[in-house]
Amino acid sequence: MELFTPETSSEEIKRLQERLQEFGYYQGEFTNTLDGATQEALTNFQEANGLAADGTVGLMTLNALGLLELGITDVG
Repeated sequence: MELFTPETSSEEIKRLQERLQEFGYYQGEFTNTLDGATQEALTNFQEANGLAADGTVGLMTLNALGLLELGITDVG
């Protein structure tokens, strides 16, 4: 299940970008959008962590990033 799409713009995306930066995968500005730089960082994170490297944010990716425990489960 994909929770974020390329058109998504939200505070949850900013949290995703912050977390990817904490893990050393994202160096861009926090844009609150799932842009190309964010998707590239996401794909690299997924690949390095044995997840499907598809650039989409599903529950397994959120869990690996520790975002489920922060309460991010939907971008509603």
